[in-house]
Amino acid sequence: MKSKKIINISLALLFAASACKKSTIFEDPFNAISQDAAFSTADKVEKSAVGMYDALQNLNFLCGRILIYADQRGIDEAPNSYFGNVGFLPNLTASDGTVGASWRDGYNTIFVANNFLQNLQAHSSVVTPDKANQYIGEAKFIRALCYTYLVNLWAQPVNKTWSNTDTTTLGVPLVLTAATDPFAASNQVARAKVTEVYAQIEADLLDAKSKLPAPSSTDAFTRTARANRSSALALLARIYLYEGQWKKASDYADSVMTYSSILKLNTSPELTFASPYTTGESIFSVAMNGADNPNTNNSLGQHYGARARGDINISTDYVKLFDTLHDARYTKLMEIYNGLYWTKKYPGITTDFVPVLRYSEILLTKAEALARLNTAAVDASALGYLNQVRTRSNPAMPVVAATQPALVDSILKERRIELAFEGHGIIEFQRTGRTLPAHYGINALPWASQRSIMPIPDYDIQKNPNLAPNPGY
Repeated sequence: MKSKKIINISLALLFAASACKKSTIFEDPFNAISQDAAFSTADKVEKSAVGMYDALQNLNFLCGRILIYADQRGIDEAPNSYFGNVGFLPNLTASDGTVGASWRDGYNTIFVANNFLQNLQAHSSVVTPDKANQYIGEAKFIRALCYTYLVNLWAQPVNKTWSNTDTTTLGVPLVLTAATDPFAASNQVARAKVTEVYAQIEADLLDAKSKLPAPSSTDAFTRTARANRSSALALLARIYLYEGQWKKASDYADSVMTYSSILKLNTSPELTFASPYTTGESIFSVAMNGADNPNTNNSLGQHYGARARGDINISTDYVKLFDTLHDARYTKLMEIYNGLYWTKKYPGITTDFVPVLRYSEILLTKAEALARLNTAAVDASALGYLNQVRTRSNPAMPVVAATQPALVDSILKERRIELAFEGHGIIEFQRTGRTLPAHYGINALPWASQRSIMPIPDYDIQKNPNLAPNPGY
């Protein structure tokens, strides 16, 4: 079985071939095929490509758990010990099993994408050039997406390293190949700098957007559940916003909006989170269904559902952000049950798609980028994009801002309301250089505090001597 020193590779990977030698008297097992066989025909390559999305559903990462962890470490939901000490920031240790499982599942998905890329390169003649480009774009988008969450939750924010003089600010290991020799020294990958990880994410997404097809106007499921050009453009817009590259963030938001005949806000916010989860507001989601989902203990609907597992209730401070009489994000997407507040974004229990990129985020990214570029005044266009999101849910109360700082604050508040419980939590405070306020008995954390990021797991450090821990853990 192939393995990497810094991660545990799942035995269930559909297209990770066994490296164990066996006698020729044995047949291949029925539940596994060789890599050559898996890439021997166009149909099998297509099935292997779909397998990358199956890897995205892994239990502890993009099944929805990594979104939960970002929000558990924010301020708008109650921490729950079911997720270890992820939400109890001062108590988290490097031996926390929840953190370790999520780290390894993130790298498992990266392994699957790397493995696919290597095998496709060796069998590229099996498919057409257009199909080969599409598959490469999908693999690189998936890899970039995983690194986006890894570097933002396990490393200090990129704006801490803008001067590029802080050489101690480490990101996460950049693993760009699938190992053929599990015992090779090259498998013991050291952590790259935060800026290097961002550069790789950008390179992957730029290549992906040049190779991926435009979003389908006829196949809503494929447009939502498989990467296309708009997916890569939208993630680039997010990355540039995180980096403070406002002009690029604005330009890439514009590029997404060129598909406005397909991608657009729904008339009411709850429609985005209802079956079949494939409206024009969803740019990219990790797809689930009743027969293909993480399981009842790992799905978003179970954790957030008041009448399901009910692990995560909502803070009263978050509720205070709303006009509770008129804002549809409160009246249609919140409820009170047993005296506590709950989100209704995930009503399907195990069938909810995991919302990764939405059109409302693109509008708010465009608004913020324009507002930050125009430091001299209230940018009218920025205010207009902001109010597209606001008035969709509360048409009677558009935002009015008297100054540029007030406009930026209003946009950040609207992002907090609109994108809550979708994995933005602590990342929003980190990327904007803000102190994480005190909440649920947890003291305020200064920006870029060591406790604002998660520990590199002890288990992986013990396996890989080149893997430096995060300070303070």
